[in-house]
Amino acid sequence: MIEAEALGVHVFVVTGGEHRAAALGFVRELWAQCGERLGMTEPVPRVGVGLDPEGGWESGPDDPAPPAWASHTRGLLAVRNGPGPGLRQAALRRDHDAVCLSVMLAPGATEDLGWAELDAQWSEAVRAARPAGATRGPGPPVDGLLGEARLYLARLSEPAARPSIDPHGPLSVALRSRISGAPAHGAAGVVTPEGFAVWEVSPAPDIRAERRLVVVAGHEQDPELTAWTWTDRNRELPRLAKYLLHAAKLRYQLRVRRAAEDISTLRAATDAAIAELLKQTAAAPTGPGRQSELIKAAHALVDLQARERGLVDRSTRSREMSRTVEIAAANLAALAGDPALGGPFADDRALADWLVQRLDDEATYVEAALRRSEQVGALADQLVQRGRQRRQETVNLGLTGAIGAILMSLAAVQSLQYTVPLPGPVKPAVVTALGALALLASLVVLRVVAPERRWPLALVRLGTGAVGATLAWVGVAALGGRGLGVGWTWAGAAAGAVVAVLGMLAASARDRRE
Repeated sequence: MIEAEALGVHVFVVTGGEHRAAALGFVRELWAQCGERLGMTEPVPRVGVGLDPEGGWESGPDDPAPPAWASHTRGLLAVRNGPGPGLRQAALRRDHDAVCLSVMLAPGATEDLGWAELDAQWSEAVRAARPAGATRGPGPPVDGLLGEARLYLARLSEPAARPSIDPHGPLSVALRSRISGAPAHGAAGVVTPEGFAVWEVSPAPDIRAERRLVVVAGHEQDPELTAWTWTDRNRELPRLAKYLLHAAKLRYQLRVRRAAEDISTLRAATDAAIAELLKQTAAAPTGPGRQSELIKAAHALVDLQARERGLVDRSTRSREMSRTVEIAAANLAALAGDPALGGPFADDRALADWLVQRLDDEATYVEAALRRSEQVGALADQLVQRGRQRRQETVNLGLTGAIGAILMSLAAVQSLQYTVPLPGPVKPAVVTALGALALLASLVVLRVVAPERRWPLALVRLGTGAVGATLAWVGVAALGGRGLGVGWTWAGAAAGAVVAVLGMLAASARDRRE
């Protein structure tokens, strides 16, 4: 029923972004395995390229001297050929933002190799090139791998026969005996405008990175099948490979979306931050407000602002992804040739339509949450700043009154030429105490201005200790004068500082309990 079984493979990887180094490293190893395991060790004459890309391989995204081919937008980079009967070739091409490694394993008639043996040979090469620790599954084995497509190619043995997708026909029966799951009863196949019968036999997940397609041509269609699946006269990617590249980009974007934080989780966290902010700002800034309430409101505002940054990032990435998917969908439609083509082409078309709509919905919801967050955050920021300003004004007023009273008293003493009856040992202590008190007043204002910071609180405690120490010094000097000695003076100052700091800590703990 069929003959000339061959395996065509297209591996697509990114050429930019954070995963470029890993992706190109995988292709480099896979390219080497084509020579070591698959015997493709000879160049192809008169194609203008060698066994390896011109200038070698890129070492990474920060390579100071990238090879010459890194500036190419598209074209053939390297070709490998295997000696012996049949066709064993590998071609490396670039197509804009992707690199494609294509392999054709078409054994000679005397080699007696079918799809199963060819697939095993290629799988062994992939396993050898795969990085250590990589696992198999619907996802890619390496970061930056857009996808891999395996094409099980054959032609009908009867010259007058035409490929048919009838699931009960002789072609379907023959294929099921040669490849697992292809084509199962009820599987959607399609006859392309070129006259090829095509089925997809990949696993079901939409995020699959590996795709398997069976393509059967008519007995006399070898040239057309080669141009559609392997290479054309322009040495660029053939039509089906271009189609599969854009389909791989589509599913790659789907995997990226699946790996990102769920949009409902992001919106729920933002709404929770908004609710907490409204709760705190409703309590603190409407009245004089306590310091603890202002701090809670400020913390809630900072949390919401952090959520806003996440929303902005997700919104812009959703729009970029949506545009990428739209471009891929347009290219898929153009390369398919028939907008109503069924089988795997219809599956890709349905996935593209769904993903475009889904991304648009997500971007709309995220942008709505972002606007809500920005508006509530701006209003809350005004309220918090107003509460801080009111508290600062209150403290400033009190300090101004206290300092004014002290200055007036000193001015009255000086103008009336009144001599304060202080003993000589007490005078330096009193002067130091007044200086420490003025310093503490400025530190208290600083603490009010920045209540959420730790260092103003530490300075206030230090200033309180200084005031306590100087007051203790005044007391020791007033009681004992010089008779107690320097040791008693230091001891009293230390005790005063400790008592002052402990009193402040006790007051702070009481405020927190309230």
